[in-house]
Amino acid sequence: MPIRLGLLVLVALTLAACGGGPTTFSTAQEAYDRGMADVERGKYALAIEHLRASLDFGRTGELADDAQLALARAYASDGQYLLAGNEFTRFIEFYRTDPRVEQAAYERIEAYAALSPRYELDQTDTRTALSYIRAFVQQYPQSEKRAEAEALAAELREKLARKQYETGRLYARREYYDAAVIAFRDVLTEYPTSAYADDALLGAVEAQTDYAAGSVQNRKQARYREALDFYDQLVTLFPTSPLLNEAQALYDAAYAGWRAAGGGQGETAER
Repeated sequence: MPIRLGLLVLVALTLAACGGGPTTFSTAQEAYDRGMADVERGKYALAIEHLRASLDFGRTGELADDAQLALARAYASDGQYLLAGNEFTRFIEFYRTDPRVEQAAYERIEAYAALSPRYELDQTDTRTALSYIRAFVQQYPQSEKRAEAEALAAELREKLARKQYETGRLYARREYYDAAVIAFRDVLTEYPTSAYADDALLGAVEAQTDYAAGSVQNRKQARYREALDFYDQLVTLFPTSPLLNEAQALYDAAYAGWRAAGGGQGETAER
C-alpha cells in the first residue's frame, strides 16, 4: 500500500509539472514570476492561473497591485474582454492611488469597446464603453489618451446611431409610421453629428407623409404640416446633403396633401 501511494504521488507531481494539474507556489513572488513568464510566452491561460495564484496570497501584499493589473491584461490578451474589464475595475477600485490607474481606466475602455457587437445586436456593452469614456474624459481631461478615447466614442456613437436609424426603417417597412418617426427623430436628437442624421430626417419626412396620408381627415392637415417641418429641418441643418433631391419629391407630396386637407386656410385641426 505505501508503494502504491508513493507512485500515485509521483504521478500527480509529474502531471502538475507538465501542466496537467494545478501548480502550487510557496510565495506570491514565485506565482507572479511564473505568470509573467507565461505572458512573455503568450501562454495567457496559464498566466491567468498563476497570476490568480499570486493574488491568493492577499491583495495587500507587495506584488498584489502588479499581479492585479497583469491579470487584467492577460485576460484582454486572451480575448476574454468581459473578465478583463472586471479585473481592470478591481485594480482601479482597490489601488486608487496607484499611478497606473489612468492607464488601467483607458484599457478598461478598450476591453468594453472590444465587446461592442455589430450594430443590429444588443448594445449594452457599447453603452458601457461610452459611459467609461465619459468618466475618463471628465477625470483625466489632460490625458494623452483623451483624443483616442474621444475618437473611439465617436465610432461607438455612430454604431448606436445606425441601430436607431435601422429601427426607424424597420418600423416604416411594417407601416408603424408614428413609431418610425419617433425613432428617426431620436437619431437627430441623440446623435446630431452622425452620418445618419440627414438620412433620419429624410426618413422622418417620408414616414410622416405616409402617416398623414393614412390618417382620418381631421388629422391629415396637422400631420402633413409635421412632415413639412421635418423637410425644413433637413434643408436648414444639411443644406448640402445629397438627399435633398429625394426630399424635394417628398416635400411636394406632403405639401399637396396639406393643401388638400385645408392647409393655408387656417390651421386649426387637432393634432
